[in-house]
Amino acid sequence: MPPMDINDWWLAAAAAAATGFVAPSATAATEVGKQVGVVTSVRAGVVSATNERVVYIGNSVAFGERFKTDSTGIIHMLFMDQSSMTLGPNSELVIDEFAFHPEEQRGNIAVNLIKGSLRVVGGFISKLTSPKGTNSALVRTATATIGIRGGISIVDTQPDQTRGTFLFGEHMDVLSADGQTGPRVTRPGFAVIASRSGMGVPFRFSPLDMANFVSQFENRQANRSTGGGNLISTNDRPRALNSPGSSIAPNRVQQVSTEIRNQTPGNSLRKLTGSDSTQVQS
Repeated sequence: MPPMDINDWWLAAAAAAATGFVAPSATAATEVGKQVGVVTSVRAGVVSATNERVVYIGNSVAFGERFKTDSTGIIHMLFMDQSSMTLGPNSELVIDEFAFHPEEQRGNIAVNLIKGSLRVVGGFISKLTSPKGTNSALVRTATATIGIRGGISIVDTQPDQTRGTFLFGEHMDVLSADGQTGPRVTRPGFAVIASRSGMGVPFRFSPLDMANFVSQFENRQANRSTGGGNLISTNDRPRALNSPGSSIAPNRVQQVSTEIRNQTPGNSLRKLTGSDSTQVQS
């Protein structure tokens, strides 16, 4: 298994230093406004619609919070279970559910993608198995619910349809707005479109189209004169699409799952965010 991208560690450490973000021994975020994660990277053009504040690296991510991006904005969020989400330009998202009980091996995470696009990297919650079955990170839209099981998917939604694209992992499930089960996608590079009129069949993206699609979450081709700066995010660069096992999706959970089982989850999260090590120097 390849190690976590060093950029992820640096960003998380910087965020932790800025916020003093430390996890309790068990987290159950049921109160609106309770912290469930941290902003680890952001490009100008992101606001928290909940309190009309501009979002910066190191800001907390709260249960029930609503984020909006303009035509240039991108935000990357890291949650307490190591799930991460990147909201693309011209998008809007609400944190619907987050509960994480690592000692009891249970939890759930769900967001409401009101418009635009979202990249999801499933963390510890999306790998749990309960008596009711396997867990998934859920992305709800007006026309579908996308479940990501232990991997990476991109969801983009328009008023009349939702498209889920599977990049890596165990599988991606698609449900219609009325709860009917759609196809389960297990092959990277395949997508499903769900609309108000019905559910489509999985289809394959061409490598070029996929690379262009993924690049909306990066800023490598952007004009630096705009002041947006580069977004450093989870390790899923377009160049890695042909070798997802080695580059696109390092297993962010395996490295700390033993600690979560055998020690305190607070130690694991502090190790993830870098807050138990020497302060990062810029």
